Amino acid sequence: MKQIYLLLTLLVALTGFGQGTPIITMIADGTESGGKPKVLEIYAHGTVDFSQYTIQKQANANTNWVNDLDLSTLNIGTVTDAFIYLYKDNAQGAYAANFPSVVSSSYSVGSSYVLGFNGDDRVRIIETTSGNVVDIYGVDGQDGSNTAWEYTDGYSKRIDGTGPDPVFDETHWNAHNGALSGQGANVNGTTFESIIGLGTYVPPSTATPSLAITSPTANEVFAPNITDVDIVFTVQNFNVAQSGGDGHIHWRVDSGTWNMHYDTNPITVTGLTAGTHTVDLKLVDNNHNDLNPPVEASVTFEIATYTQVTTLADLRAGTIGNYYHFTGNAYVLGGRASQSGNVTGYAQDATAGITVYILAGVSTNSPNVGDEVTDLKGKLKDYHGVLEIELTEDFTMTGNNQVQTPQTVTLSDYIANHDDYESELIKFENVTIDPAGDTQFQPNHNYNVSDGTDTVVLRTSFPDVANQTIPTTPQIITGIAGEYNGTPQIYPRDMNDFADYAGIAQNNIEGLEVYPNPVTNKQIFVTSASGNAKQIIIYDILGKTIYQARINDGQAINIGELKAGMFMMKIIEDNHVATQKLIIK
Repeated sequence: MKQIYLLLTLLVALTGFGQGTPIITMIADGTESGGKPKVLEIYAHGTVDFSQYTIQKQANANTNWVNDLDLSTLNIGTVTDAFIYLYKDNAQGAYAANFPSVVSSSYSVGSSYVLGFNGDDRVRIIETTSGNVVDIYGVDGQDGSNTAWEYTDGYSKRIDGTGPDPVFDETHWNAHNGALSGQGANVNGTTFESIIGLGTYVPPSTATPSLAITSPTANEVFAPNITDVDIVFTVQNFNVAQSGGDGHIHWRVDSGTWNMHYDTNPITVTGLTAGTHTVDLKLVDNNHNDLNPPVEASVTFEIATYTQVTTLADLRAGTIGNYYHFTGNAYVLGGRASQSGNVTGYAQDATAGITVYILAGVSTNSPNVGDEVTDLKGKLKDYHGVLEIELTEDFTMTGNNQVQTPQTVTLSDYIANHDDYESELIKFENVTIDPAGDTQFQPNHNYNVSDGTDTVVLRTSFPDVANQTIPTTPQIITGIAGEYNGTPQIYPRDMNDFADYAGIAQNNIEGLEVYPNPVTNKQIFVTSASGNAKQIIIYDILGKTIYQARINDGQAINIGELKAGMFMMKIIEDNHVATQKLIIK
């Protein structure tokens, strides 16, 4: 085997090692009009057929790779031991002015957003057919702001003799954050290429075999319901094949028996249980012998367990990033779906509320407002300041028609203590809406709600509010409590969550009957001429709410837990309200 690799090393010096490798060697965030041009320098190490590769981008704090650009569409063709340049320009043609010496080897990405990066974004090259990562700039899933590799209004260059890196290694780069600020051929006459220096990268002198695991990442935690994990890896300068190649791959799980793998497709590890697992990979020759020196890679990851909680308050007290199983009962306050099919829902029990995020395909249930749910299993996450559980499994529906009564909250109390109400159903009384020039609510828009002293944001997150007429009179506004990065908000679900304050305050309920009163058998009934559903709230003599529910007309109200005494009962029906004294014997 040593003799084989000695021969290959000599061949590399003359012709390169078989199919070459594209390597990202420079990335630049231009500063002329529109923040352009954006430029990517790529070196073809050996003979590279660029039609086999795709460029992807990952922006801000997102974890998804998007804006795929199949390089076959640019007609780059095959390049050997030379540089090419991909760029995104502005209408004034800033690229040609700032990079005049490489125009002949440059390719515009046109309308693609793949090079619409800012200096905190990531870019990578993948094999189009396999999806394997060949080279990457930036830490996968990390916003690059204030990092050592940030290149905002600047550029970053690969250090000679390094790469490619399927997993980003910032020690292989020199970043020059802000170095292009105020510069440019059309700004002060200084071209960007004179600052950056192009085509200076020197590749590794020998084609040493390499093996790198790109997924899962080190110490990644998988949901408790996951039993199978794909091990995605890349191999460079080594032809993996069952026959006719340089050798193949041996792999094992948790120091168990070595298995054989004869291609570079992902290895699927099955039957995993909760706990920590380590997968080892190594390259071997055709006689199953380790290479000299050994070429190995390993990754350790975890299959999480659910922590059981019985109340939403206990769930909210959990740790961000951990997995929980809510076994109590909660009631649906509302929900909305995105165009991709993901659902954001809200649930509340007697202790707290929670936002429930459901990815498309996770659940087959379609609960309505008031439905009772349990078995919420998922990961606790923070979304712009809002605590949510992202479900990993379907939930259970156990009942219905338990519509929750909103808590009346003043704006000043909500501003000071909005975290205490988060994802619960609340109500503001005698407030006005600033339409900001609109006559109808615009979708996903912010409007200020004021009581004359304090102001809270009303956000039209629910589609049934969008494009509806904005009330101009003082209102009673019901909605779900939320926030956006510390700014408290309220989300009305539909126009039934708006009511004219004067009308509510002045109207009684026609034909209202409450019986028996006094109560002697722990049950009361409430009926009216309309026969509509009603909200019932019972207060003690100190004004504390001790019972609340939404009922159908004539439905029995069980108050067996209330002690004998005198109470006040508020009944709300549509836009009407009535208050009666209630005596329990």
